[in-house]
Amino acid sequence: MISEIMANGQQQQQMEAEVRICCVIQIRMWPIENKVPLSTSGLIDMIKMARSWRKRAPERPETRPTIVMSHNGVNRCGIYIAANVCIDQMDMDHEVDVFHAVKLIRMNRPQLVDRDEYKYLYDLMLHWYMTNPDYRVFDQKEESRDPTSHNSSFNNLIRSSIPNALNANHIS
Repeated sequence: MISEIMANGQQQQQMEAEVRICCVIQIRMWPIENKVPLSTSGLIDMIKMARSWRKRAPERPETRPTIVMSHNGVNRCGIYIAANVCIDQMDMDHEVDVFHAVKLIRMNRPQLVDRDEYKYLYDLMLHWYMTNPDYRVFDQKEESRDPTSHNSSFNNLIRSSIPNALNANHIS
């Protein structure tokens, strides 16, 4: 039973509500005073945990939606959401465009992902790529087409207008 409480504290009405179970994943390795985590590994582990939890029960409604919170509702949320957009793109298209992922999420929340966080996302996506053996299949296919090519990994996967994108003011 959920009660709607008015500002004066009086109970306005009671309504029946569906009970939902939620899983809360908290990142403790990201100091509050830092705009970005000290490393990428802790955030990578957390993203993997959250994604595997959602994959285990896709037919269960309590696994959706994902709610992302942070102390100010901006910095940490932006990095997490942009990272997931990039990971989904890597999984579907076998490429990643950090610039357009950030641009997409900033359409609704322009303050999400500043310059430092934008740079961090590139490191995060490189770490994600390097720690996921599923992407190595694409490297092997590329190398089999051109055995002299040694530049067939993440550089071919990543697509962006890097010179303009490093200035966060251009991400609008």
